[in-house]
Amino acid sequence: MPIRKRVIIIVVAAGLTVGLVAAAVAWRARSELPWLALRAPVLTLPDPNQVLHPGANGRPMLLVVIENSPEARPQSGVSDACLVYAVPTEARITRFLTAYCARTPGIIGPVRSARRYMLEIAGDLGAILVHVGYSPEAQAMIARQRLPVINEFSMPEPFWRDGQRSMPHNLYTGFDRLRQAAARKGLVSEPKPLPFVFSYDAPEAVPAEPASVVTLDYGPLYAATYRYDTGLQRYLREQDGRPHLDANGRQVAAASVLVPFVQWRDVWVNRRPSSQIDLIGEGRLAIITEGRMFEGRWSRSEGRPLAFTGPGDRPVVLPPGPVWIELLPADRRFSVQSDAFR
Repeated sequence: MPIRKRVIIIVVAAGLTVGLVAAAVAWRARSELPWLALRAPVLTLPDPNQVLHPGANGRPMLLVVIENSPEARPQSGVSDACLVYAVPTEARITRFLTAYCARTPGIIGPVRSARRYMLEIAGDLGAILVHVGYSPEAQAMIARQRLPVINEFSMPEPFWRDGQRSMPHNLYTGFDRLRQAAARKGLVSEPKPLPFVFSYDAPEAVPAEPASVVTLDYGPLYAATYRYDTGLQRYLREQDGRPHLDANGRQVAAASVLVPFVQWRDVWVNRRPSSQIDLIGEGRLAIITEGRMFEGRWSRSEGRPLAFTGPGDRPVVLPPGPVWIELLPADRRFSVQSDAFR
């Protein structure tokens, strides 16, 4: 066979081989990429041996105050939290109180100041509040009750400033640093029961409303939307109309979202702006999990922790996974949609 024909045959064969390989790679990519994308934001449901309660290993529970203003985004350590309280502060600007179970991030923040109701939530959980500074009411409450806190003002060792961000949106800490600081300081706090319980059993059949998209309108820049993903069995969080991404690029997600409707207001204390949430009393509680919403109640009295009850005044039972508790001002818009699931 002439050399020229041999070269042509070899080139054509090589081209066919490359094409077949490329097609196989493309087919594999098409079949595998959705699987990878499906699991990128979060892990699958935890196994029965995994710790689900912050502080269940007997060590003090840490509750970190994380800023949520646009200058603080993306935050660090939010997507790793197993329990998050979202609470409105002045002008309904939300902040997060994050607690950790299996994932203990090395970077958490930006850390910001405390309010009285944040200390009340920490006390209900038996947690050590981590913050930098405080409102006048919170400062007085810490001094009067000698509460266990890690405040950057008096305990700077576990904190650092990120030079790539402007103050005051650049103060960070890490989980291990906080543990070490609490041990050095001799801070003692015994974790208390959560206001809900976990169960791997199928939920009881009770009246429920389909809830594939849930919107909480705190106000411009802070409105939160949760979209249920049936494959992940998670509600993917958005805020200000965009996916809520952590600094690691992972979208924040929750297995369940609890919404206590509370009375919130802006106030002035010692000629300084502050905010108050009335946690003494009771009110409506929306229980959102597994694509459905149930009606419940929250209550709290002097000397007793925040309590949740579900339909029929029964305990709130949730599937294992991250829980977000969104304290929403009762006068703000709250909507639930039953759009087709993702």
